[in-house]
Formats: sequence, C-alpha cells, structure tokens
Amino acid sequence: MTLFMSSNLTQEPLIKINDWIEEAIKLKVPLAHAMSLSTVDPSGQPSSRMVLLKAISNKGLIFFTDYESQKGQLLEENPKGALNFWWPKTDKQIRVEGVCNKTSKKDSDNYFLTRSRGSQISASVSLQSQEISNYKSLVNAAKTFEQETSGKNITRPERWGGYNLKPQKIEFWINEANRLHRRELFTLKSDEWHKTLLSP
Repeated sequence: MTLFMSSNLTQEPLIKINDWIEEAIKLKVPLAHAMSLSTVDPSGQPSSRMVLLKAISNKGLIFFTDYESQKGQLLEENPKGALNFWWPKTDKQIRVEGVCNKTSKKDSDNYFLTRSRGSQISASVSLQSQEISNYKSLVNAAKTFEQETSGKNITRPERWGGYNLKPQKIEFWINEANRLHRRELFTLKSDEWHKTLLSP
C-alpha cells in the first residue's frame, strides 16, 4: 500500500508517522495503514472502529467513509477525533488527537476513481450503519447495480467522501523489554510542534 505523501511534508511528527508506517509495510505487516478511529456522541459515549489511512501531508491524515454512517454523523456533531495505530511486529504505537474536516469534492472524486469497481459498487448500494432486513437483499442490490452500470463509469455518491484529521497531539510509543517504554509527545501550539518525553 503506497501512501499519497505530500512532496512538501516537513513537519517532524507527520514525517515520523509516515516512516513508521513504511517500516511496517517493509516488514509485510497486513494492512499497515489501518488505524482505529474514535469519536464521541453528544452524551459523551465514545465509539471506535477501524478505518484505512489513505493520505498523509502537512495538513493531516486522510481517510474515506460514508458521511451518513454513524461515524459521519458523529463527526458532523463533534468533529474531534482520535486515531490509533499499533503494529505488534514492530512493537510500536501512535496515538493522534485532532479535528476532522471533509476533504474537497474534487479530492473525494479523484480518490473514488482509483477504487476497485467492487468498492465503488459497495459504496453506492450500502447505506453504511443503517439497518437492513437481511444480507441477501444487500447482495442482490449490489448485483442489480452492477448489471445496470455495466460498461459505465460509476459516479461517487454525494454521501461518500474523505475526512482530513488535522492533528493537535501525536504520541509515539515504543515497547521496551524492561517495561520502561519510550513515549514521545508532540503538541501543536501556535502552529508549532513542541516535543516532550512522557513516563511510561
């Protein structure tokens, strides 16, 4: 999996995120770009799920989803989110806290065009997080849509697109055999990153 890294990536913690992901990729870690996304509902109840990092730049980390899904609705109400990467093969973890904003329609369109046809069909027929009567009906809907769009380009649904999480805090954690794990915290203050070390 190749990340779409910005050519002007200059911020130390974002460079480090990319380096750690690339390290996991080289070690053939499955879905090395998978990350847990946590959101919070109005009552304060947190909710987490796995999403895939698709791009990283000085502006932040980008993932794609259905805007009308549970996560999309929660981010509409409260754009604050948290990400977590963990790779048992490298014994490393990254925690990211920040604010999510939708990517431009152009960026969402461009990425949608790169997706496999199966993924495009799934995004078109599946109303993510909504209740369905049975799984077979969903499969049949996908087959019907596939037949109807055979030989045609599939247009990105308006309810589907990207989010950019602009980090405000990024923590890097490295496991140590002596249990004195290494923790390095970057905090964004006045558009500048400040680095501190944390006790495990």
